[in-house]
Amino acid sequence: MKKIAYVLFSTAFLFGTACADGWYGSAKLNNARQNLSSPLLTSPRVVERVANPDSTKTFTGSFSVGYAFTEGWRLEGEYTTKSDASFDTRWAPFNPNVNRMQVTSQRLMINGYKDIPITDWLSFYGMAGVGLARVDAEGYQSNAARRFAKNTQNNVAYSLGIGLNAKVGEKTTVGLGYRYIAMGDIETGHNTFANRINARDEQLKGKLKEQNLFLEARVLF
Repeated sequence: MKKIAYVLFSTAFLFGTACADGWYGSAKLNNARQNLSSPLLTSPRVVERVANPDSTKTFTGSFSVGYAFTEGWRLEGEYTTKSDASFDTRWAPFNPNVNRMQVTSQRLMINGYKDIPITDWLSFYGMAGVGLARVDAEGYQSNAARRFAKNTQNNVAYSLGIGLNAKVGEKTTVGLGYRYIAMGDIETGHNTFANRINARDEQLKGKLKEQNLFLEARVLF
């Protein structure tokens, strides 16, 4: 993660010094709704999924350092703090056995923005980002003693979003936005418990996604 962080923030620095209009720092409060799509239980004994995983809501924070260019362009490096989520699935013919996937995720991203002025103090923007999602996935079957092993993965992540900015001071801007984040395929380790054939051949898998409403405060240095 430290090497990835160095690359991402170095990229932001190089772009900024090449076409500088002003350094800024920002903080976001994110209302995050995470979903697990295409859930799988890799076991040769299951037939079909009989219940979909729930989505999970949580609040996270994120912090950015970036550069505001001329003509409304901005580029920043952003770190989003850890977020915890859990998703339950049930599979035939073992319907009573809930399979709970427990996920902890955090992100490092490079985000690009284009601000479009509406008035002297209000602007609309579109944004896109790419970076790294670090995801820890584990879980259990039926009860917490029947564990799936923990697995850590570093996935390419991307985001798309829109928002509104309001300039409330010479150097201070506040904003409201929405973004969609895809964090790639995730999976737990194999079962550590003994199943019906005493094999270690079960995992929980899926695609981790997030919809994110956020409030932002941004200050020029």
